[in-house]
Amino acid sequence: MKSVDNPGVSARPHAQPGQRYKLTGATGVTATASRLSDISHQLPSGTPVLVAEVRHSDGRARISSPAGWLDSDLLEPISPARPCQRTLEQFRQNHLEIAPGDHYGLDFPISLDMVREFGPEFLTNAFRSAGTILPDNAVTQIVSIQPLDVPGASENAILTVSYAKAEPGIENDLFIKFPPKDVEFKYSLAHMAHGEVSMLHLGRERNLPVRVPFLYFGDYSSLTNNYILITERLRFGEGTIEPAYRKGFDHEVPDIEEHYRTLAKAMASLTAAHKTGLLGHDLESLFPFKGAARDYSFLEDPTPQIDRLIDFIGRIAPQLFITEASNPAFLKTFREDLLYGFAHKDDLLAYLHDKVDYTGMCHPNLNIDNAWFWRNAGGTLQAGLFDWAGAGQMSIAQAMSGMLMMQIPEKHISIVADVHRTYIDEYHRLGGPRLDFDELHFQYKASLFSTALYVIVAWVSDYFFERLTEEEYRDIANRFDDRIVQNGLYQGTVWIDCMLREWLQPVTPGDVCRSIVTRKAEGTGVDGIKSAIQEHEW
Repeated sequence: MKSVDNPGVSARPHAQPGQRYKLTGATGVTATASRLSDISHQLPSGTPVLVAEVRHSDGRARISSPAGWLDSDLLEPISPARPCQRTLEQFRQNHLEIAPGDHYGLDFPISLDMVREFGPEFLTNAFRSAGTILPDNAVTQIVSIQPLDVPGASENAILTVSYAKAEPGIENDLFIKFPPKDVEFKYSLAHMAHGEVSMLHLGRERNLPVRVPFLYFGDYSSLTNNYILITERLRFGEGTIEPAYRKGFDHEVPDIEEHYRTLAKAMASLTAAHKTGLLGHDLESLFPFKGAARDYSFLEDPTPQIDRLIDFIGRIAPQLFITEASNPAFLKTFREDLLYGFAHKDDLLAYLHDKVDYTGMCHPNLNIDNAWFWRNAGGTLQAGLFDWAGAGQMSIAQAMSGMLMMQIPEKHISIVADVHRTYIDEYHRLGGPRLDFDELHFQYKASLFSTALYVIVAWVSDYFFERLTEEEYRDIANRFDDRIVQNGLYQGTVWIDCMLREWLQPVTPGDVCRSIVTRKAEGTGVDGIKSAIQEHEW
C-alpha cells in the first residue's frame, strides 16, 4: 500500500499487539527467532497468528505462537474468534437432541442412561473411528456402568466393557463423562466443553509436554453443546500413583508445597510449548486467543448478595475465618472493593489480556483434585492433568487463580508467591518469555474478581444459608466441625478465608482494581502499585 501523504513511500500496516491476523505470503512466511536472527519457523500462508509486539521503526512484528519475528506487511487482520452464544431459552430447545459430533460425525449418547441404549455397537464404531481399536476388533458387551458419587460439574462413571479380542494397552475399565443433567448448570458450563474435548484430542495427536488421560473416544456437538468423553481409568492409590485428593482438603496432602510447585511446572511446560511452537503452528485455529478467557455475567446489583456474605463473615460465623476479618472497618473496605470490582469487570478483563506474553495455553482449573501424582525412579514428584474443561488460550493469571483457590488458609499467601516464582522460572527455562514477578502477581490479584470472588458472591455464599441455620452456626467452633465438612461447606469456608487474607496484605485486590481503572482513565501505567507489592509483600 502507498502513503496518502507521499504516494511514492510504502506505508506499513498498523499491526496492534493483542490482535489476530493471518499470514499473506504467497509461498509461506518466515518467522525468525529474533529481529535479525536465523529462521525459527516456516509458516504456511493463511496461518492465523496473534501479534505480541510491534516495532514500527522497521516494520517487524513479534507473533505469540509460534514465537518469532516477521514482516508486518505480511499480516492481514482477521476478526476475534467469537464463541457460539445462545440464550438459556435457545439452549433449552435443543440440548436434549442427539446430533453428530463435530470431530467424527457420529451420533453419540448424551447421558449415562443412553449408553446402554446405544450399546456395544456404538462403542465399536466410536473406538474404530478414533483408531483406539483395530478395524477387526469390536466391543462385545457393556459389562457395567458404575456412576461415581463425586461432586463436580459432570455426570461420570466407570464403564466396564469386553472386547472380541485383547489388544496391548487397551483396557476394559474406562472412565466416561457427560455434561451435568441440570439444564441451568449445564448451560453455564456449555462454553467450556469444547476445550476439554479438543485438549484430549491434542494429547492423542501430538507430543504434549504434560501427561493427560489417554482418550478412547471424545466428541462435541456445536449444535447442542453436548459432549462425550471416554478415557483411560486413572487408578488412584494403586502402584506408584498417590491417592486421589479432594479440592480444598490440602491439609490431607503430604508436602502440599511440593505438589503445587509440580503443578506450576506442568502448566509452565504447556504454555512454553505453545509459545515456542512445539505444539504446532495451528494452535491459534484450534484454541483462539481469548477463547477461554474467564468472563462472567455482569451483576446489575450485587449489593444484597455481598451484604449477606459480609453479615455471615462478621456476625453469623466469624469463627470460621481469620480473626481480623470480623473487624467492621475491614469488612467495610472489603464490601466497597467488591462493589467497585464488579462494576469495572470489563476494565479488569481487558487489562489481563492486554499483554500477550502473559497469556497462553493453560489448564483453567488446575487445582489439586484435577491431577494425579506419582514419583519417578529418582524420587521426583510428577503430575498428570485431567478435567480440562475450558482449556485454551487465556490469561495466565486467571489460570493461576483457578489453581490457587483453596489452599490451607494459613499457607495461602506463601504458596501463591511460591507458585508464581516456580512458574516464571520453569516457563523461561523451557523457552517462554521471562515474565516479571510483580506484573504476574499484580494480574493475579486483579484476576480474583473474575474467578474466585464472582463465584463466591454469586453462588457459594448461598450454600451456607441453605444447609445450616444461624442457630446451628453459633456452637460450631471452626471449619473442621463435622457439620461444616459433612454439609459440603468446608471448601467454601476455605475459599472465602483465602480471599479474606488477600485483603489483609498491604496491597489488596481492591487496590489493584482501583489502580487499573484510575490509570486507564489517566492514560498512565500501574508501575507504582506493582512496586508497592514487591516492597511490602515479598
